Amino acid sequence: MVRRLLVLFPLVFFGCRGTGQVRIARPEQRLEVIDSLRLAVSAVDICGEGDRLVVLESSGIRLLRFDIGMARCETIPLTRRLAAPHGLASDRFYFYVYDDHVLYRMLKDELELKSWLVNVRVAGLVNYSPGEMLVSDGERGVVWYKTIFGESRKFLDISSVSGPGPLVALPAGMFCVLTSSGRLVYFNRAGIVVRTVQLKEKYDLIATDGSGGLYLAKRGQTRLLIMKQEQLIEASFGQDVSLMALAVLRGRIAILNKGNRIIIYRLP
Repeated sequence: MVRRLLVLFPLVFFGCRGTGQVRIARPEQRLEVIDSLRLAVSAVDICGEGDRLVVLESSGIRLLRFDIGMARCETIPLTRRLAAPHGLASDRFYFYVYDDHVLYRMLKDELELKSWLVNVRVAGLVNYSPGEMLVSDGERGVVWYKTIFGESRKFLDISSVSGPGPLVALPAGMFCVLTSSGRLVYFNRAGIVVRTVQLKEKYDLIATDGSGGLYLAKRGQTRLLIMKQEQLIEASFGQDVSLMALAVLRGRIAILNKGNRIIIYRLP
């Protein structure tokens, strides 16, 4: 059931700074399952790669890449083992994986895993441009801009955003970071914050559909909050779900359930 957005702030366009708060007040709907796959080895994270889904195994020795129908699987070995793998991301040229203190990068053509950013606790990761990333540092509370040549620059600090976490890229050169205090902070490619939205609850997972829609959830829970076209939709993944990660594909959303199952749902 679609839930109308209670707007507690005047609408602001990107380029005008503003703050706001959102809340919901109607029952949720259950998402329709369209596919499900049990993994032979448990996993820690997933990400989208176009219409394909990439999975980081908890073994820290390989990635799995599934096609759109989950019928074909490609194994991508990591040339060094991650002792405690935490997450991954992908862009046109590279895979990115990280543990509790190092971010690694691997060219898709060469598949050699190399250290890219050390002494960092990655709390969020998003593509700035091919081969370049924005990285939320959970230890220092800043967002780094990591260039294709390996240079690290401070992009956002505590004066702009407090407690930066997961990041997503939005249309028109915009980005959004989900903070530990339950705020959505929107900023542009110059690192200028243009809008903040205070959520009623705190979330620790966020994804986007490429057209500006945001999908928020909490690890270990079953609910999904969709913010799209000035509306809120609250949905449920079902009762037997303990969410670990999510990724939005074309018209679908994939989740990692309990570390050992991929479930694909149709987006409302």
